[in-house]
Amino acid sequence: MKNEFLENANEDILAYSCPLDEMFRTIHKEPPSKMIYSGIKQNSVGFVFGPSKTGKSIFCENLGMLIAAGANEYLGEHIGIKDGKVLFVSLEEFYRGRTERNLKQAKKLRQSYGKDWTSNFHTAPKNFPRYLATNEEWQLLHKLIDNCKPDVVFIDSLSRLYNGSIEESHLAKEVMKRLRELANSTRTTIIVIHHTPKIHNQPLSIDSLAGSRILAQDADFLIGINKTYDNRRYVKEVAFRYHQENNETVKLFSIDDDLWLSYTGDDEEMTLLAGYDGRRTDVMRKAIFDFIINKSEIYANGIPFQEIKTRFVNTKQLTSVALNDNLNKLISEEKIIRISKGIYKPLLN
Repeated sequence: MKNEFLENANEDILAYSCPLDEMFRTIHKEPPSKMIYSGIKQNSVGFVFGPSKTGKSIFCENLGMLIAAGANEYLGEHIGIKDGKVLFVSLEEFYRGRTERNLKQAKKLRQSYGKDWTSNFHTAPKNFPRYLATNEEWQLLHKLIDNCKPDVVFIDSLSRLYNGSIEESHLAKEVMKRLRELANSTRTTIIVIHHTPKIHNQPLSIDSLAGSRILAQDADFLIGINKTYDNRRYVKEVAFRYHQENNETVKLFSIDDDLWLSYTGDDEEMTLLAGYDGRRTDVMRKAIFDFIINKSEIYANGIPFQEIKTRFVNTKQLTSVALNDNLNKLISEEKIIRISKGIYKPLLN
């Protein structure tokens, strides 16, 4: 995508600095930027991210519909624009399944908002490309936004915007450059849904964002969606450029039969994760003990640590630290014995 600013700018103008007071006068002549929602400012670019099947798409669909309907808040957070126009570009789903879900959501929202707001919520046409990797495909997205003139654009998802590996810095830089230029040239806000690998009951952070660190560095906002092992879902303000994020607590939510999110309260993320870990500790320790007993029939001289690690760490059920803690606990309980370094046998009565 071409850099329109550099193409249209005079080189002599670009070669001189600008005093801060002149910049003050410039922005005073322009309409003030509004905070759309929870650290998402007008004309910014960022991500709603998290593992698959945690509710990211539904979270964004609900937010978009509430913006279109002129709602005041969402999950206890203020919505800063009224009756905004929304464009939802869903690249992952066939249009019928997505539209049937949207129909359920819209019926639920109409119970609270009697006016017809659906004309403010737009989707890409049903024959729109499912991947946008070439210059021509990005230009098509640009034209779609130009014709719609939305306040907010949702794109589902990042993986459909490139060919290759997003872990490569040059590719991540190119994708972020395209998104930034798209937002600036169309004067809209772009919210991209990004699926990350399972994080296995770990806190959400900038490091949880899959791909090159350039994605996190260049984004204006990062909102995380996660689900614990016992199916408690939550939203976390991970990082904002234009707003102070709240990392102390997260917002819990449930999803009803109409595919609508309901706010169920706040809690500390570590409390949510540690609470479940505490309940599952005895279960995991018994599983390790049973595994050692079963393997003792094969390994008469003791079970190698690597065999146990392959079963519990490589399958992401436990971290290496947690596995070692459980093995030491089983030793202290006199259920197993370490006969040599990295070799374990059960102690059977």
